[in-house]
Amino acid sequence: MRSRLSLAGLPLDRRAELPLYQQLAAALRPRILDGSLPAGTLLPGSRAMAVELGCSRAIVQAACDLLYAEGYLQSTPRGGVRVAAVAKGATQAAGEQPAPRLSDRWRAMLDIDYVSDLGSPFSSGTPDLEEFPFELWGRLLRQAWQKPRADLCRAMSPLGWAPLRAATAEYLGAVRGLLCRPEEVVITPASAGALDLCCRMLLDPGDEVWVEEPGFIEARSSLLAAGAKLVPVPVDGKGLVVAEGIRRAPNARLAVVTPSHQFPLGIAMALDRRLELLDWARRQESWIIEDDYNSEFRHRESMAAALKSLDRSGRVIYLGTFSKVMLPSLRLGYLVAHPGFVEAFGRGRARIDVHSAGTAQPALAAFLSEGHLLRYLRRMRKLYAARQQAVLAAIDDLLPDLLEVAPTAAGLHLTALFTPAMAARLTDREASARSGQAGNYIQPLSQCYLGPPDRQGLVIGYGRLRAEEAHPRLAAVAAALRA
Repeated sequence: MRSRLSLAGLPLDRRAELPLYQQLAAALRPRILDGSLPAGTLLPGSRAMAVELGCSRAIVQAACDLLYAEGYLQSTPRGGVRVAAVAKGATQAAGEQPAPRLSDRWRAMLDIDYVSDLGSPFSSGTPDLEEFPFELWGRLLRQAWQKPRADLCRAMSPLGWAPLRAATAEYLGAVRGLLCRPEEVVITPASAGALDLCCRMLLDPGDEVWVEEPGFIEARSSLLAAGAKLVPVPVDGKGLVVAEGIRRAPNARLAVVTPSHQFPLGIAMALDRRLELLDWARRQESWIIEDDYNSEFRHRESMAAALKSLDRSGRVIYLGTFSKVMLPSLRLGYLVAHPGFVEAFGRGRARIDVHSAGTAQPALAAFLSEGHLLRYLRRMRKLYAARQQAVLAAIDDLLPDLLEVAPTAAGLHLTALFTPAMAARLTDREASARSGQAGNYIQPLSQCYLGPPDRQGLVIGYGRLRAEEAHPRLAAVAAALRA
């Protein structure tokens, strides 16, 4: 047993924000817990400790009072202060902490093969932030919060701020032809957060869910975290093969689809498939989540209507986001559903996370109702259409023997399928690794499959890629693939 305590090696940083007495207490706690300072060790007097540390006696006394209150120190009959007997096993030495025991659902989610491409010029879902009207956005934020309304300062409705719900309903009618009422709209933490909440509301562990094959990786994470059993349903030239979904899992509780702009293939679901899917959901009393992925950025005048617009039985939950349209960090989106679903959703959400972040909601409502977002979208559609054409032209010039790609009607990416000659040389994961080593990471198509991929290709984003950069960057990719 150590009879006296030396304070050597316990420097105090006077430039740190943490008060000095808390720094001293924080330095002593782990030494007591890991046994470096065993029970019974006698502390010097507060004056001696202050001299050794070069601080005031009040700092030492405050640190000791804190540790005494927490049970790390104890007084002795003669007035001294010693280290208390801390129960063994309360902690472990640094570096010996066991890994946290994760739930099976969480581990299944983490096992998904996924590499983020957000830092790449070919990121498949990132908008061009340099074009965003930040000065206007800042002005709208200031207007909302210089003299805020009282209802903005209190906890909001779990369904979102009422003026933003109304503005979103009007926006969807103008942009997607989706006619809905404000009471059918919920403001959510982007589409990913909306999907997570819907999964918790609709699914019990083990419920079967149809997912598109290939499909959106992020959606699978929320489904697995909810304990769902994923049923991959193939996608062909007409979209989700509903008959195959019925064959594989006729009683599935949910189908998650991207019908207007399928990710990653860019296909629009044909009308007969849409009606077939809606009929299945009605008969089985199942649900459909429609993720309208980047459909605002359409490059042609005509665009497939939302599946929700055909829904007559209230089985479709429509998800969208402002984050990919405006700012990824905004983290605000929306869902549109039958009022009965919305009411149950709101009651449950009030018990989980209360509501979406409220700071940006009034500014976003103004951004929508004053027409700023519609004007911004018109400008960005032209810009993204030009970038898509630049990528297509560069591939046609540099990689015609290796990649086959066709323009899509909307979105911020193209999927380039491998030609037989390319497939004989490399897998898409090998091609992705090569392009990444050249500073141009491109997502491999096979990463979007749950099972063995039946196609090889690359998912080439162009949201952040300026038109004049397409040819030189794809030239570097071509050189890497041919090396």
